Amino acid sequence: MLGDMSFSSVERARLVALFHQLGPDAPTLCEGWTTRDLAAHLLVRENQPTAALGMFIPALHAHLERAMGKQRQRDYDAIVDDWGAGPGKFSPARLFDSQMNTAEHFVHLEDVRRANGMESEREFSRAAQDKLYGTLRLFAPRMLAKSTQPVVLYPTGFPRVVAANHHRVSEHGEAVVRVFGTAPELLLWAYGRIPVHIKVEGDATAIKISSL
Repeated sequence: MLGDMSFSSVERARLVALFHQLGPDAPTLCEGWTTRDLAAHLLVRENQPTAALGMFIPALHAHLERAMGKQRQRDYDAIVDDWGAGPGKFSPARLFDSQMNTAEHFVHLEDVRRANGMESEREFSRAAQDKLYGTLRLFAPRMLAKSTQPVVLYPTGFPRVVAANHHRVSEHGEAVVRVFGTAPELLLWAYGRIPVHIKVEGDATAIKISSL
Protein backbone atom coordinates (compact mmCIF):
# COMPACT_ATOMS: atom_id res chain seq x y z
CA MET A 1 0.00 0.00 0.00
CA LEU A 2 1.14 3.52 -0.67
CA GLY A 3 -0.30 4.89 2.57
CA ASP A 4 -0.38 8.68 2.77
CA MET A 5 2.31 9.11 0.11
CA SER A 6 1.52 9.15 -3.59
CA PHE A 7 3.37 6.78 -5.90
CA SER A 8 5.27 9.70 -7.42
CA SER A 9 6.32 10.88 -3.94
CA VAL A 10 7.64 7.43 -3.05
CA GLU A 11 9.61 7.26 -6.31
CA ARG A 12 10.97 10.77 -5.70
CA ALA A 13 12.30 9.72 -2.29
CA ARG A 14 13.88 6.58 -3.75
CA LEU A 15 15.55 8.53 -6.54
CA VAL A 16 16.89 11.14 -4.11
CA ALA A 17 18.50 8.39 -2.05
CA LEU A 18 20.01 6.80 -5.15
CA PHE A 19 21.30 10.14 -6.44
CA HIS A 20 23.12 10.70 -3.16
CA GLN A 21 24.43 7.13 -3.10
CA LEU A 22 25.89 7.25 -6.62
CA GLY A 23 27.17 10.82 -6.75
CA PRO A 24 27.15 13.35 -9.59
CA ASP A 25 29.08 11.47 -12.28
CA ALA A 26 27.20 8.18 -12.50
CA PRO A 27 25.72 7.17 -15.87
CA THR A 28 22.02 7.12 -16.70
CA LEU A 29 19.99 5.67 -19.57
CA CYS A 30 19.32 9.23 -20.76
CA GLU A 31 21.86 9.48 -23.57
CA GLY A 32 24.74 11.78 -22.70
CA TRP A 33 23.45 12.58 -19.21
CA THR A 34 25.06 11.85 -15.87
CA THR A 35 23.20 11.88 -12.58
CA ARG A 36 24.08 15.59 -12.24
CA ASP A 37 22.43 16.34 -15.58
CA LEU A 38 19.31 14.37 -14.71
CA ALA A 39 18.95 15.99 -11.29
CA ALA A 40 19.26 19.44 -12.91
CA HIS A 41 16.64 18.49 -15.50
CA LEU A 42 14.18 17.36 -12.83
CA LEU A 43 14.63 20.55 -10.79
CA VAL A 44 14.22 22.89 -13.79
CA ARG A 45 11.23 20.93 -15.10
CA GLU A 46 9.28 21.41 -11.87
CA ASN A 47 10.33 24.87 -10.80
CA GLN A 48 11.05 26.86 -13.97
CA PRO A 49 8.02 26.26 -16.19
CA THR A 50 8.97 28.75 -18.89
CA ALA A 51 12.39 27.11 -19.23
CA ALA A 52 10.82 23.65 -19.15
CA LEU A 53 8.73 24.56 -22.19
CA GLY A 54 11.98 24.40 -24.12
CA MET A 55 11.58 20.63 -24.08
CA PHE A 56 8.65 21.06 -26.47
CA ILE A 57 9.06 24.48 -28.11
CA PRO A 58 12.25 24.90 -30.20
CA ALA A 59 12.25 28.69 -29.77
CA LEU A 60 12.63 28.22 -26.00
CA HIS A 61 15.32 25.55 -26.15
CA ALA A 62 18.14 28.03 -25.53
CA HIS A 63 16.31 29.27 -22.42
CA LEU A 64 16.10 25.69 -21.19
CA GLU A 65 19.79 25.09 -21.81
CA ARG A 66 20.75 28.24 -19.88
CA ALA A 67 18.59 27.19 -16.93
CA MET A 68 20.06 23.69 -16.98
CA GLY A 69 23.60 25.10 -17.21
CA LYS A 70 23.07 27.26 -14.12
CA GLN A 71 21.79 24.31 -12.14
CA ARG A 72 24.66 22.05 -13.21
CA GLN A 73 27.14 24.55 -11.76
CA ARG A 74 25.61 24.31 -8.29
CA ASP A 75 26.59 21.85 -5.57
CA TYR A 76 25.23 18.46 -6.66
CA ASP A 77 23.78 17.47 -3.29
CA ALA A 78 22.00 20.82 -3.08
CA ILE A 79 20.41 20.25 -6.49
CA VAL A 80 19.22 16.80 -5.39
CA ASP A 81 17.88 18.03 -2.05
CA ASP A 82 16.08 20.99 -3.63
CA TRP A 83 14.34 18.66 -6.06
CA GLY A 84 13.67 16.13 -3.31
CA ALA A 85 11.85 18.78 -1.29
CA GLY A 86 9.16 18.89 -3.99
CA PRO A 87 7.87 21.64 -6.25
CA GLY A 88 8.27 25.23 -5.08
CA LYS A 89 5.40 27.20 -3.61
CA PHE A 90 4.41 28.79 -6.91
CA SER A 91 5.09 25.82 -9.16
CA PRO A 92 2.10 24.37 -11.05
CA ALA A 93 3.55 20.95 -10.31
CA ARG A 94 2.27 21.27 -6.73
CA LEU A 95 -1.26 20.91 -8.07
CA PHE A 96 -0.62 18.22 -10.66
CA ASP A 97 1.96 15.96 -9.02
CA SER A 98 0.29 12.65 -9.90
CA GLN A 99 -0.51 13.64 -13.49
CA MET A 100 2.96 15.05 -14.14
CA ASN A 101 5.17 12.71 -12.21
CA THR A 102 3.89 9.13 -12.09
CA ALA A 103 5.76 8.17 -15.26
CA GLU A 104 8.50 10.81 -14.90
CA HIS A 105 9.75 9.65 -11.52
CA PHE A 106 9.35 5.94 -12.22
CA VAL A 107 11.13 6.07 -15.59
CA HIS A 108 13.99 8.26 -14.36
CA LEU A 109 14.54 6.13 -11.27
CA GLU A 110 14.90 3.15 -13.59
CA ASP A 111 17.19 5.21 -15.85
CA VAL A 112 19.58 5.50 -12.93
CA ARG A 113 19.10 2.01 -11.49
CA ARG A 114 19.60 0.13 -14.72
CA ALA A 115 22.53 2.19 -15.94
CA ASN A 116 24.31 1.27 -12.71
CA GLY A 117 23.93 -2.50 -12.62
CA MET A 118 20.50 -2.69 -10.95
CA GLU A 119 18.71 -4.35 -13.84
CA SER A 120 16.29 -6.62 -11.99
CA GLU A 121 12.57 -5.84 -11.98
CA ARG A 122 11.24 -4.29 -8.80
CA GLU A 123 8.17 -5.68 -7.07
CA PHE A 124 5.25 -3.26 -6.75
CA SER A 125 2.09 -3.25 -4.67
CA ARG A 126 -1.21 -3.66 -6.50
CA ALA A 127 -1.95 0.03 -5.91
CA ALA A 128 1.34 1.01 -7.59
CA GLN A 129 0.75 -1.40 -10.46
CA ASP A 130 -2.72 0.09 -10.98
CA LYS A 131 -1.15 3.54 -11.18
CA LEU A 132 1.46 2.46 -13.70
CA TYR A 133 -1.08 0.55 -15.78
CA GLY A 134 -3.28 3.65 -15.95
CA THR A 135 -0.30 5.63 -17.22
CA LEU A 136 0.54 2.91 -19.74
CA ARG A 137 -3.03 2.83 -21.04
CA LEU A 138 -3.04 6.61 -21.41
CA PHE A 139 0.33 7.17 -23.07
CA ALA A 140 1.30 3.98 -24.93
CA PRO A 141 -1.22 4.48 -27.78
CA ARG A 142 0.19 7.97 -28.36
CA MET A 143 3.83 6.88 -28.26
CA LEU A 144 3.24 3.90 -30.55
CA ALA A 145 0.86 5.64 -32.95
CA LYS A 146 3.39 5.76 -35.82
CA SER A 147 3.94 1.99 -35.83
CA THR A 148 3.28 0.43 -39.21
CA GLN A 149 1.33 -2.50 -37.76
CA PRO A 150 -1.10 -2.69 -34.84
CA VAL A 151 0.72 -3.18 -31.53
CA VAL A 152 -1.09 -5.02 -28.74
CA LEU A 153 0.38 -4.83 -25.24
CA TYR A 154 -0.42 -7.58 -22.74
CA PRO A 155 0.42 -6.34 -19.24
CA THR A 156 0.37 -9.18 -16.73
CA GLY A 157 -2.88 -9.14 -14.75
CA PHE A 158 -4.45 -6.25 -16.68
CA PRO A 159 -6.53 -5.76 -19.85
CA ARG A 160 -4.61 -5.45 -23.09
CA VAL A 161 -3.71 -2.05 -24.57
CA VAL A 162 -4.03 -1.58 -28.34
CA ALA A 163 -2.02 0.97 -30.32
CA ALA A 164 -1.64 1.92 -34.01
CA ASN A 165 -4.75 -0.03 -34.99
CA HIS A 166 -5.40 2.36 -37.86
CA HIS A 167 -7.18 -0.18 -40.05
CA ARG A 168 -9.02 -1.96 -37.23
CA VAL A 169 -7.08 -5.15 -37.79
CA SER A 170 -8.06 -8.04 -35.53
CA GLU A 171 -5.54 -8.75 -32.79
CA HIS A 172 -5.67 -12.38 -33.97
CA GLY A 173 -4.49 -11.44 -37.48
CA GLU A 174 -0.98 -12.05 -38.72
CA ALA A 175 -0.01 -8.39 -39.16
CA VAL A 176 -0.05 -7.64 -35.43
CA VAL A 177 2.87 -7.18 -33.04
CA ARG A 178 2.25 -8.51 -29.55
CA VAL A 179 4.30 -7.37 -26.57
CA PHE A 180 4.15 -9.16 -23.21
CA GLY A 181 5.38 -8.05 -19.79
CA THR A 182 4.37 -6.44 -16.54
CA ALA A 183 2.79 -2.99 -16.63
CA PRO A 184 5.97 -1.30 -15.27
CA GLU A 185 8.20 -3.00 -17.84
CA LEU A 186 5.85 -2.23 -20.71
CA LEU A 187 5.73 1.40 -19.62
CA LEU A 188 9.53 1.58 -19.68
CA TRP A 189 9.56 -0.06 -23.09
CA ALA A 190 6.96 2.37 -24.45
CA TYR A 191 9.21 5.20 -23.27
CA GLY A 192 12.03 3.73 -25.35
CA ARG A 193 14.10 2.36 -22.49
CA ILE A 194 16.31 -0.71 -22.72
CA PRO A 195 17.02 -3.22 -21.34
CA VAL A 196 13.54 -4.18 -20.19
CA HIS A 197 11.98 -7.53 -19.35
CA ILE A 198 9.45 -7.96 -22.16
CA LYS A 199 8.74 -10.42 -24.96
CA VAL A 200 7.86 -9.33 -28.51
CA GLU A 201 6.02 -11.57 -30.97
CA GLY A 202 5.71 -10.45 -34.58
CA ASP A 203 7.60 -7.98 -36.73
CA ALA A 204 9.50 -5.82 -34.26
CA THR A 205 10.66 -3.52 -37.08
CA ALA A 206 7.04 -2.34 -37.41
CA ILE A 207 7.23 -0.73 -33.97
CA LYS A 208 7.90 3.01 -33.99
CA ILE A 209 8.21 4.67 -30.60
CA SER A 210 7.78 8.46 -30.50
CA SER A 211 8.28 10.82 -27.59
CA LEU A 212 5.29 12.63 -26.16
